[in-house]
Amino acid sequence: MTKKYNKFLPSSEDFTLENFPYYWVTQVHAQYVQNVDHALKKYGLDNSRRRILLSLKCKPHASVSDLSEMVVSKMSTTTKIVYRLKDEGLVETYSCEDDARITRVILTDKGQQMIIKINDLTNVVLEQSFDGLTPLQIEKMIESLKFIFKNLAR
Repeated sequence: MTKKYNKFLPSSEDFTLENFPYYWVTQVHAQYVQNVDHALKKYGLDNSRRRILLSLKCKPHASVSDLSEMVVSKMSTTTKIVYRLKDEGLVETYSCEDDARITRVILTDKGQQMIIKINDLTNVVLEQSFDGLTPLQIEKMIESLKFIFKNLAR
């Protein structure tokens, strides 16, 4: 690696944790999840279930495998969350007509209503997190994160 990245690398002599980008990525993510979980307690939910519900809003009739990829979670973990949501009446599952090995998931009316409540709560957290940033700064940050993700996914 070239010297231009030295100050960001843990192996460099002048390294500080504050200069390590992934330190901040994990710190921001952990704080966001903590704030969202705190807000969702009101409805007896957590961030893991919120992510599955919102993924289903974006991709109705997704398979458990699709959901696992969307939320970047192990298949077994996603399956447990889906069945917990099913027990809570927020989703339903059914076997795919083309391939019975595939389980598809849909939101129930109760699940749709929960998404509205979730969005109201999490909008407060998002507004708090973006306070002091311009929309352009947020867009640039998103583009940078997408670029880094593509580099890591190669």
